Amino acid sequence: MESIANHPLLTFSFVVTLVFLFYYFIQVVETPVLRFSESDFLLRVIEKSPDLTTKYYPTFWCFNQHLMLFFLMLREYRTKPYQYDKLEQLTMKDGGITGLAWSGINTATANENNPIVVVFHTISGDEQDVKTTVKYLRERYGWIVVVCIRRGHGNLPLTKPKINTMGSTSDLKEQLSYIQKKYPKKQMFGVGISAGSGLLARYLGESGVQSKFTAAVAVSPAYDIEKAFHRVHPVYSKIMGQRLINYFLKNHYESLSKLKGVDELLKIKTIGEFQDKLHAISGFKDKENYYYHSNPVLVANNIKTPLLVLNSADDPICVNQNVLENLHWLETLPNTIHVHTKRGSHIAYFQGWKATSWSDKIIGEYFSAVLGEKLPKQKLAPKAKKKPKRK
Repeated sequence: MESIANHPLLTFSFVVTLVFLFYYFIQVVETPVLRFSESDFLLRVIEKSPDLTTKYYPTFWCFNQHLMLFFLMLREYRTKPYQYDKLEQLTMKDGGITGLAWSGINTATANENNPIVVVFHTISGDEQDVKTTVKYLRERYGWIVVVCIRRGHGNLPLTKPKINTMGSTSDLKEQLSYIQKKYPKKQMFGVGISAGSGLLARYLGESGVQSKFTAAVAVSPAYDIEKAFHRVHPVYSKIMGQRLINYFLKNHYESLSKLKGVDELLKIKTIGEFQDKLHAISGFKDKENYYYHSNPVLVANNIKTPLLVLNSADDPICVNQNVLENLHWLETLPNTIHVHTKRGSHIAYFQGWKATSWSDKIIGEYFSAVLGEKLPKQKLAPKAKKKPKRK
């Protein structure tokens, strides 16, 4: 039998494979880092969520953050639209239109212990860009899942010239009230994906102990959006900036064209510039006012709802600097678990040969664990100081 050393190509391939495997298992595979303020409640939840304390094995053929992101977009583009049971349009108090996409209402069980999972989509998405999460939670757990579609997104008509890429908590409160009236006895869990996590966090912070959610998960949040959008990888920043122009301004130009500042928005080059000028179409008088009423980090300290936050250190969109700057309050926030991985890119978190979603598995495990636990008592927050008048 001939030795492998007599075949240079085989020898080279063998060495490359060994080097790759060494790199993968030493540098790529890692147990997530958990940060939390220790409590009996959180320790029990973590114990019931085994994937939080075992190694995460990113898909070995696309563990690079750019490959993951590319494959995520490719898969979203190539897979068939998810068939929701019902799509509803809701008219807000100001006449604007939002939407709800329901899955599971046609086959829902009579078990009142089964929760409703409310999902918040991405910055320029709709019910379809969160379809893998919806599908997984429906098929694995049988829960009702509903996607809150923000005004100006998807196929919703823009009846009022007003759009906020990060969403509106006033709109969300109306959506949640509608859901609660429809299913008054069911618990609600919230899931925010990317920009959707910003809306979720802003709502949780504004609501405090009045939050309608039993627990929530934020996937790839950006924290301080006034800084974060200027830190997006330059290539993605330009792509996303142009995407927002096409998705919002050109799609709804007839409705938005009469607003002052729209022409300036059409000239932007990056997503950071778009957010800085977004006040022109989001109903605020200036940039400072927009961020004051939209930035989730400004109210995050008031979050009382049990929360799991998931970030990856190699995220090229919501970059790791955002995470590190906010650890000082995040890791001490009551009933909150921060899950920090080395790999995962932006909301992708692929694992296994078939590149299934590790983050969807984490979401399901966490909610299942919370369902079986007695929730910690929530203390009323001190009254907020009045906002100083602007000169």
